[in-house]
Amino acid sequence: MPVAVAAFGLWACGDEAMTSAAQCTTKECLEQVGQSAGIISGGESSSSSYAENSVESSSDDGSGSQGPDSSADAQSPTSSSDVAISSGASSSSVLGPQLSSSSDALPGSSSDAVSSSSRGHHHSSSSATKPEVSSSSESTPPTPVNEFVEDHRSECQIGDIPTSVNNAKLPDPFKKLDGTRISSKADWKCRREEIGAMYEKLMFGTKPRNPEKVEGSYSGGKLTIKVTDKGKSGSFSVKISNAGTKDKPKPAMIGFGGGMMGGCGSLGNATNGLDIAQITFNPDDVAPESGGGMFFQLYNQGQGTIIAWAWGVSRIIDALEKTPEAGIDVKHLAMTGCSRWGKGTLAVGAFDERIALTIPQESGSGGASLWRVGAQVNKQKGKQFVQGLSSAGTEGKWMISSFKNYDGKENTLPFDQHMLVAMVAPRALLILDNAGQEWLGEVPSNYCGQASKEVYDALGATENYTYSQEGGHGHCQLPNGQFDEVKDFMNKFLLGKDAKTGKIDYSKNTQTINFKKSEWIDWETPSLK
Repeated sequence: MPVAVAAFGLWACGDEAMTSAAQCTTKECLEQVGQSAGIISGGESSSSSYAENSVESSSDDGSGSQGPDSSADAQSPTSSSDVAISSGASSSSVLGPQLSSSSDALPGSSSDAVSSSSRGHHHSSSSATKPEVSSSSESTPPTPVNEFVEDHRSECQIGDIPTSVNNAKLPDPFKKLDGTRISSKADWKCRREEIGAMYEKLMFGTKPRNPEKVEGSYSGGKLTIKVTDKGKSGSFSVKISNAGTKDKPKPAMIGFGGGMMGGCGSLGNATNGLDIAQITFNPDDVAPESGGGMFFQLYNQGQGTIIAWAWGVSRIIDALEKTPEAGIDVKHLAMTGCSRWGKGTLAVGAFDERIALTIPQESGSGGASLWRVGAQVNKQKGKQFVQGLSSAGTEGKWMISSFKNYDGKENTLPFDQHMLVAMVAPRALLILDNAGQEWLGEVPSNYCGQASKEVYDALGATENYTYSQEGGHGHCQLPNGQFDEVKDFMNKFLLGKDAKTGKIDYSKNTQTINFKKSEWIDWETPSLK
């Protein structure tokens, strides 16, 4: 990043700062665990609602990832020993939330919202957790599965991840690693995990899952999170303002940095009048870009800082689940951040399904902006007009060190950033971009926004997605023209109010943009049932 831009970023942002039961995938296992441990009995999970369901191998680290010049594939972030494979994996009683037809409720949709009196901290929705019960009086009903989880990686078998392809167009998000295409909404759950595994292996490094213990303590508007894993412990804190109570928790917006409601990542006055809590997360408390930090004291596996930040937010949610006195409705959480924290915001939403609404702002290269298109723009301009892969791959230690090897070889990436965006689907996503910032990539960001919509359309969740791009304002200073979009998404997906969402809006750009779908997409968008 140019010195001037970096200096502005620093000025604008400021420096403010279980159980160990394995995940069941069969009816018999669910019955046995339910009878012996009482997991989620009566619709309420145990205090450690987020059971340890996968084991991170010490060799599963980002430092071993290979670039496009390597002939040997690095180990997948989820090894075969980490994967629970069941012949009944397609059964709705053991899978994650079934992605229903467009007329049904989708996770995070307005129809999924519940009144404040019924919002629970550890509850799964009745439609997602009530299994079919046999009419036989001698039959023991299966114990409902808690579907409010970080991800479903342990339920999915991840195949061999390619380190290099030959594809100048955008890779097909619907094509599985085995070469077949998904054919139903239910298939998206494990395809999403495949995409995540690719990003962990090649770009971000492994996100450690299911630490042995996460504890939360709340006092004076501060939530302290203590994490213990593999014999090591560390802690950090977040500030909470306008919180609810244990009996009447409030939805909340988690924001990067010290200025979510003013400063870097600010949504400005767009949040005025919305009765939500604000949780301020300083990522330096987990993984400062200068190096070191709590995350790397616990896990020193060559990861980039972005995945470390995503890990930190996941642990905040773990702690909130166990600390109802903090007054936060964990079923209605949003995430926001701008610039480098916009990249982090997208990663948070992509890698944790408990985030109901994701709002990355001006995320640029490494966020919601296409690598292939950025490289094409730079080639046409004859200079690095848009931040290139090598620059983004080394700045702020955001990514694993080997990712920079793809610079100039963007067409060999087995993914592009429309697939990271797609990982949020079908949950609510509002992408905010600034058309006036060349370094952030006006064209590659716009094209990413339009290509990403294909996945939401396929899942029947078009109304859950908006891409908005507007120029004529400073970096990380939300213009008035985007206020209504922010309010609409927060009202609809956090507060359960009626609002119109779902569009591609770049009517106030600084230049004419003409996204030719056929130039970048050679796959058909399915209509998944």
